[in-house]
Amino acid sequence: MSNVHAPMNESLMLENAALISSLNELINQLKRPQISIQDQLWTTQDIADYLKLAQYTVERRVVVQDTFPESMQPCATGERASKRWFAGEVISWSRQNRARLPEPRARKRA
Repeated sequence: MSNVHAPMNESLMLENAALISSLNELINQLKRPQISIQDQLWTTQDIADYLKLAQYTVERRVVVQDTFPESMQPCATGERASKRWFAGEVISWSRQNRARLPEPRARKRA
């Protein structure tokens, strides 16, 4: 009779081990120093997500505007290094320039 419960106990032990592992990972993430949104560095994809625009639109029509915050390249490996912007500056700029932002495309419905 004890053999009948063995697979169930083993399954429960595996689930518990997975849960404990997930909790430990969450605890480790919460222990890390939190960077304020103002100091985070955003890529063009992050900016696109925030503005709800396509990355292509952000790269071609937003970050090229004269008034857009100046970018930085965290590693000086030449022109191929990905540019970054301080999130706080991008957020402030978008609030001040909301009338000049491109309109998102209407999504086609299936």
